[in-house]
Amino acid sequence: MTVHQDSMFYIPGAAAGITQWKVETLQLVNWGGFTGHTSVPFSPTSTLLSGASGTGKSTLLDAYIAVMMDSSVPFNGASNDATVGRARSPDQRSLLSYLRGKKDIGRDRATGELADQVLRGQNSATWGAIALTFIDDRQRRYTVARLYYVPRSAARDSDLVRKMCTIDGAIDLRALERFAADKFDRRSVTAAFPNLSMHDTYSAFSQAFFTRLGIGVGGDGARALRLLARIQAGHQVSSVNDLYTAMVLESPGTYAAADAALKHFGDLEDAHRAMATEEAKASVLQPIQELNDIREAELAKARLVDGFGIHIMSGDSPFGLWKLTCEEKLLETAETTNRILHGEAQTDKATAENSRIELTGRKTNLEADLSGNEANATITGLDRAIEQLGQDLEAARSRRKTFDTNTQRLHLALSGESDFADAQAAATAFLDGYEDAAKVAREERDAIRDEAREPLGLKRELLEEQRSLSGRAGRMDPKLHAIRMQIAEETGIDAEMLPFVGELIDVPADQQGWRKAIETTLFGLARVMLVDADRLDHVSKIIDPLRLRGRISFEGVDLAAAARPRTRQPDRISGKLEYKDSPFTAWVQNRLAADNTDALCVDGPEGLRGPGLRVTASGQTRSGTSGAHGERGAPNVIGFTNTERLAEIAEDLGEIEKILACHDRKLSDADRRIDALAEDRVAHGHVLAVARFRDIDPDGIENDIRAKQQLRDHILEGDDTLRKLRADLEGVERELGVANRAYYSADARMTELDEAWNELVERKDAVTGAIDRINAQQAVALTDEQTAYLNTEFAEVATADDLDGFATGVKRLEKRLAASAEDARAKARQATQGLETVFRHYQHNWNDPNLSDSIDDYPSYRKILDGILTTGLHKRREEWTRRLTDWSGQDLVPLAGAFGNAIDEIIDRLTPINTILAGLPFGARRERLKIELRVLNRDDITKFKRELNALARLNVDGMTDSHVQAAFARLQEFMKQIRPEGRGKNSRDYFLDVRKHINVTAVAYDAEGRERATFDRIGGKSGGEAQELVAFIVGAALRFQLGDDENVRPRYAPVFLDEGFVKADSEFTGRSVDAWKGLGFQLIIGAPFDKFTSLEPHADRVLLMVKSPKGYSSVNAIEPGRQIPAQQTSDDEGPT
Repeated sequence: MTVHQDSMFYIPGAAAGITQWKVETLQLVNWGGFTGHTSVPFSPTSTLLSGASGTGKSTLLDAYIAVMMDSSVPFNGASNDATVGRARSPDQRSLLSYLRGKKDIGRDRATGELADQVLRGQNSATWGAIALTFIDDRQRRYTVARLYYVPRSAARDSDLVRKMCTIDGAIDLRALERFAADKFDRRSVTAAFPNLSMHDTYSAFSQAFFTRLGIGVGGDGARALRLLARIQAGHQVSSVNDLYTAMVLESPGTYAAADAALKHFGDLEDAHRAMATEEAKASVLQPIQELNDIREAELAKARLVDGFGIHIMSGDSPFGLWKLTCEEKLLETAETTNRILHGEAQTDKATAENSRIELTGRKTNLEADLSGNEANATITGLDRAIEQLGQDLEAARSRRKTFDTNTQRLHLALSGESDFADAQAAATAFLDGYEDAAKVAREERDAIRDEAREPLGLKRELLEEQRSLSGRAGRMDPKLHAIRMQIAEETGIDAEMLPFVGELIDVPADQQGWRKAIETTLFGLARVMLVDADRLDHVSKIIDPLRLRGRISFEGVDLAAAARPRTRQPDRISGKLEYKDSPFTAWVQNRLAADNTDALCVDGPEGLRGPGLRVTASGQTRSGTSGAHGERGAPNVIGFTNTERLAEIAEDLGEIEKILACHDRKLSDADRRIDALAEDRVAHGHVLAVARFRDIDPDGIENDIRAKQQLRDHILEGDDTLRKLRADLEGVERELGVANRAYYSADARMTELDEAWNELVERKDAVTGAIDRINAQQAVALTDEQTAYLNTEFAEVATADDLDGFATGVKRLEKRLAASAEDARAKARQATQGLETVFRHYQHNWNDPNLSDSIDDYPSYRKILDGILTTGLHKRREEWTRRLTDWSGQDLVPLAGAFGNAIDEIIDRLTPINTILAGLPFGARRERLKIELRVLNRDDITKFKRELNALARLNVDGMTDSHVQAAFARLQEFMKQIRPEGRGKNSRDYFLDVRKHINVTAVAYDAEGRERATFDRIGGKSGGEAQELVAFIVGAALRFQLGDDENVRPRYAPVFLDEGFVKADSEFTGRSVDAWKGLGFQLIIGAPFDKFTSLEPHADRVLLMVKSPKGYSSVNAIEPGRQIPAQQTSDDEGPT
């Protein structure tokens, strides 16, 4: 022991008391860079594995994990630091990559795909093995081994053949090579090595070495191994709390209690889902019975109607037989009625005949008496005259009504012959002058029409210009634009490459006062169409045979020519223009600058004197002694845009519309005058068409009738005898008229009844014959049910005893029956569709491959519905509700208790660990370290537990179904928080992991029990201090986990540390190593070169890892204290 170790502490009796197991050797066969057999001896106290990066330190330490740990424990190799994911995933070091000796990844030259570069097993099978031999104080040895066979086709760890072995004693793995080809057959291997046991499961395998090596005595060996794995991994932690909860404490019992509750709650949910499913199925299938009843009834109705044969056009049918039977009954009734009515008519005829004879005699006697009275002849003449005047009166009224209608517009007031004569004279005068008046009216109308021609023509021109301008830029004359478009279409040249000069220049706003002068001087040039000179001959050739819509001037332009340098002259026409950017602009600028074009702009007529072309703002031009002035009558065409011109056109159109509206009013007035003359002519013609006023004078005729009636009445008032005779005669004539009408009526009825009788007899004979024939053939039968149905339906459309309406009624019945059958079939189809919709809904929700959505499967669906209803959904719901209450008590109560128990377990575990720590001097001042725990109070955790306790006491007995469902939904929401697949693992762990509900700190006390320091955050301390603190806390916890808290030293001593103490300096490294050794552990430390010097003084054995250029690793033992170079390689090229 070194001086420094002496200054730390020493545990008396470290070699006495219990038996302790230490790892003696590690054997490797074909593991990582170690090809063939390699044996690594370890010091019983401490061994340092060092070497350059990638030489194999982690490979050796991962071999320990591969042998001792479950496959769920990830390897600790540095090569895995860059990857994350599940344990031993394809992206990390794996058994397969170690056994084949994976070096790198390269691209296959043959396939071009990426492939592993390996030391062995590339094109053949290989094998490998790892063995740890342990030795105790009595020199007894015990070996734990893993054997592997790697087929050539192996692509993942699951493709390997793996054997787990324990050997009572030591073994040389090379002796097992002969069994590799047979994949380490159990019988062969155990026969050769009687002290070797093969285990089928990791559980049996681990339990064997747990028991033998004393791992977890009085505790859980699996927990101890998991802690060893975490210690070996050496994960960085930032606080004492993280260190203790992550490395010392196991998963609390709340998880198991929650999983048990979730399992049983899952059964409840399954039952609830099943019950809800049955209810949903019953709800979906509920209408099928009613729908099927409707379907069957409607189909039966359709079959009944179809059975009548109403659609049979020829041949007998039940409906035809029913029709004949009904008609026969009606004919019998009609015959009986006919004979009764015939007898009554005959009696009426005889009675009327007797009355006629008697009344005729009386009339003859009265007429004889009157013939002897002289005044009677006068009365008779007056009666004839009054009758004739009555006829004249009706004719006069009709003619007067027509006359008034035809002459209404003349407003005639005719009170007598004089007025009528004046009206006829006026009519004659009007008709004589009509032609002259009509001619004058027509001439006035024509003159008005002539006045409108000019504005109408102008309107057409403006509208045409508006349409033309609306589809293009510029304000060029529409006629010239139309010719341009014709040329463009015929030549295939884009219209933009055939611009007019006026479209390439514009008058800016500040020069609008010179617009008239510019339009005047450039009138002809602005209307010239420009053509690319290179295409001029082509254009000429194409247009020569064409009949253009007008004449157009054009000029070829050299587009390559540049504008001549010039100074802009504001007093010239060219200086007052803007130029559009185009291929033709240079030519336009040069052309406008020519002397014969570029007029000088002068302020008034006096400025026109002088040389060259000059122009005033009003458009008067002069060149020397030649001048011109006046309007051209053409619109302006110069400008890039036509907005201004379109506005002018719109304004002009508005003014023209006002003018035309005035013309339309004048024209309408003239037409009305002409029409009035024509109508007056017709009316006057009707006046002249009446020959005499009496023909249209009903008032005069009425006066004549009244006069004759007064004379007649006067004569009768003076002769009582005459008056009585005439009254008696009138009475007899009335009675005789009645008797005659009765006689002839009765006679006509008898004739009519006789004719009807003949028809009835003929019809009945035909009907009876047809019925007899059908009955004799027995081809058609009519059931009572059919007869009753047809009688009922017939009564709905006709009167049952109406023979005359029978045929019409039968037609209506046929239509009704056809419609009824079609309606029944439609309702049956609708019911079928309803059923199949239900079936599709059912299949969508609960697909059953044995069922379809066809109506043919109705019996199966009905059987399902009956089965659900028979089982009794209500009873099932009651049973489920009872189970819900039982579950909340049986599962949530234990879960609620598990939280308290888990905290108690953590607190209980602190006692033995603190007992161990109390015997270990800590730090330079040899203080004592103690772990202290504080339970955290968090609102959401408190709320979670409160809800858990409330739900654990839940009793749904007596609740309504809606309240039960609400309670169940509340439970489901709560259980989601602790489901692994619920709201996320973080939620589950947050609530269930009670390790997160506490805070652990380490407190250092001096010999008098005074608190010297509290350790909470590790991250703020130096690497050495942190390693020392970790060593004390974790080492003490490991002693407890191994079940040795009451022993002087642990039964199982090996502790592997991968890159341990990498941040510690020499002093702290020594104290950390001494802490582990003082706790009785055997240390195997993997460390990089830069920590070699701080660790080497504390190691009793130093092993140097080296790797050859070809990737083969080897282990070399060196003497402690020997200086090693910064980098080591080996000349070993692998096995020969």
